[in-house]
Amino acid sequence: MDERSRRKMLDILHVLSESERPLGGARIANALALGGREMSQRTIRYYLHQSDAAGFTRPMGKRGRVLTESGRRELAEAYVVDKVGFVAAKVDALTYRMTFKLRQAKGDVVVNLSALPAESMPRAAAIMSRIYRAKLSMGQRLLVAGPGSRLGNRRVPDRQCLVATICSVSVNGVLLAQSIPTTNRFGGLLQIASGKPVRFTQIITYDGTTLDPLEIFIKGQMTQVAAAAETGDGVVGASFREIPAEAAESARRLGARMERIGLGNIYLVGRPGQPLLEVPVSPGRVGLVVIGGLNPMAAVEEAGIATLNRAMGTLMPFEDLRPFTEALTHGAW
Repeated sequence: MDERSRRKMLDILHVLSESERPLGGARIANALALGGREMSQRTIRYYLHQSDAAGFTRPMGKRGRVLTESGRRELAEAYVVDKVGFVAAKVDALTYRMTFKLRQAKGDVVVNLSALPAESMPRAAAIMSRIYRAKLSMGQRLLVAGPGSRLGNRRVPDRQCLVATICSVSVNGVLLAQSIPTTNRFGGLLQIASGKPVRFTQIITYDGTTLDPLEIFIKGQMTQVAAAAETGDGVVGASFREIPAEAAESARRLGARMERIGLGNIYLVGRPGQPLLEVPVSPGRVGLVVIGGLNPMAAVEEAGIATLNRAMGTLMPFEDLRPFTEALTHGAW
């Protein structure tokens, strides 16, 4: 298959990856057109037959096609250079799609999804509880689903548990709802000494990566979240953002309201045009530091329990999440 044809097939696979149900040629064509890529239904059918033969898609009768695991791997690995900046675009898209209303404490927020062995869940729950108590998590709420149950529209595989933790991107959505635009600078590792933030020791810019920074740091065994919770000295995941200087006081008030309902908080708000934790800030803007939502899972990984983490996994109603004291109680999953 030549380069042009391969890209057309990947465009079709991408549409299927974003759907929760089988799609036929007409719906695929409409989705492509909305993204500015015109393709006839006849051409789509041709490439679907090609992708069926390659094992990337599976026919579901008159309902259309679904993407296979092989197709997801192909989509994830193909043209990686084209995907640089994908994380930054995903942050913006999920921020825009949030429906959360701070006053009512209801609506969709962005959550991370993490999988781990069900047999390890009791030990993992104890570890995660310590991170939540130390307030090194994003908020105080999460959801745990046991084997065979459902979390949102996902069925939890046998012998696994699925954990939904609040993602720090939810802060962006709360600010946007108050007409405060956010510029996402980077995700990084934040050094904590004597319980206080000192500096970022590692950073990855959102527009220069195809993976979420904290996912990379967790699998690289670069975090020390458990130590930070227990002794006050360690390295945790965090992110750095900027907002207009005029919005600094509003951001502080919003952060306090978010903390009261368990959604999270803005860890640090800087001063106009001044560096924050040694990070330069643009004139007329203020730096924000937000704690990483995957920190509880980082501590679990540090303890030798294998986790599979997907930052910014999906949107979920905030009211479906439970206080960690309930969600992490043995037998709750």
